[in-house]
Amino acid sequence: MDVHNAFLHEDLSEEVYMRLSSGFYIERPALVCKLHKFFYGLKQAPRCWFSKLATALRRYDFVQSYSDYALFTLCKGQVRLHVLVYVDDLILLGNDFAAISSFKQYLSSCFHMKDLSKLKYFLGVEVARSQEGIFLS
Repeated sequence: MDVHNAFLHEDLSEEVYMRLSSGFYIERPALVCKLHKFFYGLKQAPRCWFSKLATALRRYDFVQSYSDYALFTLCKGQVRLHVLVYVDDLILLGNDFAAISSFKQYLSSCFHMKDLSKLKYFLGVEVARSQEGIFLS
């Protein structure tokens, strides 16, 4: 799954100002802009976005892994769901189709999500499925 404009979901908790790009003409060049939302160029943006996503996952009863902070796991009875996060891309896997669908609806209610269907490529790794299993290349 992919989150559209992930960094724009979070409000700033501190005051951040920026100068306008050289392409903008303003009569008083000493003026600056006060930002209300994060965007991709800010150093704080990835940390704040991940914090907001992690909060939403914990609200759904996911537990964050201590060995890999980008991995979240949900275990309820026989249902197992795992979410692996890389910036604004999420790999979702589990053993219960209904639970996966319900979780996708929850995520879509929290963020503007795009379901990219079955995993084919991730970070340069090709994922191929067959009757023999899953192969990574």
